[in-house]
Amino acid sequence: MLESYTPAMGRAGIIATAVFASLLLIAVGVDFRAKHPSVPSGIESRDCLKPTPPDESPYDRFARQGGRITRYPNAQWQDNSYTVADIAQGRNLNKYDKLELRDRVHLHPWEWHNPILAQARSFLWEHWRSRSRAYLVLTLSSVDHTGTSHMFVEPDDSGHWRVYSRQLDRHELVDEPTVYSVVWVIPNGWNAPGNPLPAGQAPDPIKDEIEFRDVCGEQDGTL
Repeated sequence: MLESYTPAMGRAGIIATAVFASLLLIAVGVDFRAKHPSVPSGIESRDCLKPTPPDESPYDRFARQGGRITRYPNAQWQDNSYTVADIAQGRNLNKYDKLELRDRVHLHPWEWHNPILAQARSFLWEHWRSRSRAYLVLTLSSVDHTGTSHMFVEPDDSGHWRVYSRQLDRHELVDEPTVYSVVWVIPNGWNAPGNPLPAGQAPDPIKDEIEFRDVCGEQDGTL
């Protein structure tokens, strides 16, 4: 004997079809993003639980954290900065707020109270805090060297916010370990970790620094 059709059965069928279609679209979307990433994969350490080797050199630490160096990348000087053809690595830069800064008075990059660095810190921090995409092009010079940092504040394709940095000069392109934590610190000497700001103290971009930390929580440079 055939069962009688009821409106409730029809509604159940519609709901089941809608749920199936939604799951199918999600699966297709995940597969598409995996095959067509909107941003490059993060550059990360392979093992956060592995202890830091004693007397580790800066280069060995860079390599352990996943950093990459490309020699002689055919860098071009354009609009007061170094760049290469694939500097954005496929990103849609129309989605990013962009700021270009150049140290025109040749202040040493490590000097405190540098107004160019203060602008860069404020720009990065505001976008990191507000979770909005940003692209900073920062060119600094010393007596015998000029280099450009290309820094992207962005979510990866899993939704985790990060700072992806590429350093460029005439001789090499450096893809830095990807940053997943950004904090303000009080400087504590050249190339040394800073001291955290006291609770409730507002950062001073001209005096304080931004400290970057990688996926393992290790300090990964400052700005």
